[in-house]
Amino acid sequence: MSAFIFNPTQEDTLKELINVSFGVAASLIGDLLESHVKLHIPEISTIAIQDFDAKILELLGEEDQFYLTKQRFIGSFNGEVIFLFTPDSARSFCNLLLKHDERLNEADTKSSILELTNIITSACISQFCEIINGQTVFQVPSIEKRNISFLDKYEKIVGYDNVIVIKTALDVEQENILGHMFILLNNRMLEHLQYIMEGL
Repeated sequence: MSAFIFNPTQEDTLKELINVSFGVAASLIGDLLESHVKLHIPEISTIAIQDFDAKILELLGEEDQFYLTKQRFIGSFNGEVIFLFTPDSARSFCNLLLKHDERLNEADTKSSILELTNIITSACISQFCEIINGQTVFQVPSIEKRNISFLDKYEKIVGYDNVIVIKTALDVEQENILGHMFILLNNRMLEHLQYIMEGL
């Protein structure tokens, strides 16, 4: 199965939607951190779901471990959002949120990353719901630390056809916190989204 393709007009609309939602998210994160925050979107692409593990390997490069968060959203607009963060980016955000440079425990790091991804996911998916006049309910997110060498042994994702890949950088207080956001959708949702974007 090949990746779902947006035409250039649809892709521009998609980027604008994500830009708007990331602007909202950046404002909320800035309030949380009491600092000016900017979310950049260097790259947006679409891949077929069977290429997901290969994309993880490509994006993480030489990293041995990474944090992965997952959050389902269900309703007239449904799918799943996954985020990847390297340990360094996760620790950097946790230090900014908790305002200390002491040795962090795993619980602090995971809860900080969950708070960050929950804000971005809510802002982004709510924006999609608004343009399709749909509704969704967010399920409780989860987070785990994974090892690249065991990538093929983790539970495989089912129920989706394609992945919208968003590589983003969070700029705050001279920190560059790099995250990778994946919106997992089936073809029916993507086709509906494509149809709506044609009319915008």
